[in-house]
Amino acid sequence: MPDAGSLLGYWGYLAIFVFVVLGNMGVPIPEETVLVLAGYMVWQGHLRLATVLAVGILGAVAGDNLGYWIGRKGGHALFNRPKSMLFNPQHLRRTHAFYERHGGKTIVIARFM
Repeated sequence: MPDAGSLLGYWGYLAIFVFVVLGNMGVPIPEETVLVLAGYMVWQGHLRLATVLAVGILGAVAGDNLGYWIGRKGGHALFNRPKSMLFNPQHLRRTHAFYERHGGKTIVIARFM
């Protein structure tokens, strides 16, 4: 599998966008490393700073919104399946009650962990 540097060198801004979108959707990929590498490539003169910033910001917003939309549209259906082996109804009720009380704080804190 190619490393982030070769992907970024070949695909450029598209690779930055895809990595940032996927990372902000919750996929465990090295989006911050890609942005640091993009900054290095800006310093080397291979990429433009304004474009990297715009692509990074657009990718972050798109990834956050896509992740939210997927969770909003399909989250309850995934967790409320009759034969769910991962989540039992008691845990889901407790988690829902916790988020009713502390949801906003939890999301802000978890986002930076």
